[in-house]
Amino acid sequence: MIKKLCATAMALLVCIPIAAFAAENPSVFFAPQSMNGNNEIIVPIYTKKLPQDNDGLCGCEFRFAYDTENFTLKADENGRPTLGANETMLVRDTDMVEVSAQDGVVSVSYVDFSGENNVVLRDGPLFYFTLIPKKPNALWNSDDYYPLRFLAGSVNLITLDKANFSLSGTSAEGVDTYVGGYNIFPTLEIPEFEDKIEFKNGVSTVYINGAEKTTDAPPYVKDEFMIPLRPLAEAIGMEIAWDGETKTVSVFYPYISAYFDMSKEDTYINAKLRTDLTKPEIINGRTFVPVSTIRAMFADVLNIENNGDSISLNFNKNNEEE
Repeated sequence: MIKKLCATAMALLVCIPIAAFAAENPSVFFAPQSMNGNNEIIVPIYTKKLPQDNDGLCGCEFRFAYDTENFTLKADENGRPTLGANETMLVRDTDMVEVSAQDGVVSVSYVDFSGENNVVLRDGPLFYFTLIPKKPNALWNSDDYYPLRFLAGSVNLITLDKANFSLSGTSAEGVDTYVGGYNIFPTLEIPEFEDKIEFKNGVSTVYINGAEKTTDAPPYVKDEFMIPLRPLAEAIGMEIAWDGETKTVSVFYPYISAYFDMSKEDTYINAKLRTDLTKPEIINGRTFVPVSTIRAMFADVLNIENNGDSISLNFNKNNEEE
């Protein structure tokens, strides 16, 4: 997809490969505003931790899904989703953005090699979409919130190097957020909770804050400790879904998402492919993930105690080395 964008931007030039560059977890996220008097919800997309070793962000691409049962996406007479830009938005010419929607999935891509109005030099809002609630009165009187979810592997950022007349690209994280009638700017911080989850090698029982719960998926040690995903997700209140057709497992928690493509043994955290992690596995019809993946998902709110034949996951404790 990045090469396709490159070709679009450089129609008169030879399309060069886009090299990956190192960056500290660049990401994008939605920050919905509260529903306005026209019963519309403005939904800007923001960047966070943009790479700084370049001449600016000149393009990006991403795909996301929204709840079609409760919202419609504002679009023009041709069915193209409407993009907005005002004095606070960093991308001024939204006409150059390719955007389409099908079956509740929105695809967005643009690139500007000219170095003009659409080159972004700092973090902030790029442009916005508009969601229209199907039942605005119900939403006004509700505390319900609905997810805006980035599709696995879909988020890419493209930066400009004027001196070398080239583009550089990298995959980025897409942090899921939620939309309702009353919205505040997302903190992107995992909500506080305190749980201690213990697993023992070869033992089907999981210990949740000391209480025993029997499962049919005993953990095991391979290259590292492999943990059954569903018992862990259910213990800490994560939403979990299995798609038998695509052999994909998805788990969701506020500001955390993980997708496991079991047909390819690929792991995505916040929509970004993680090739640095041990691969997940299916054993006897159950999905197992390495403890390093759990650490990557929860980062600073997780302390792991590895005792060799058992492991304890202490959430919202000081994160220390094993």
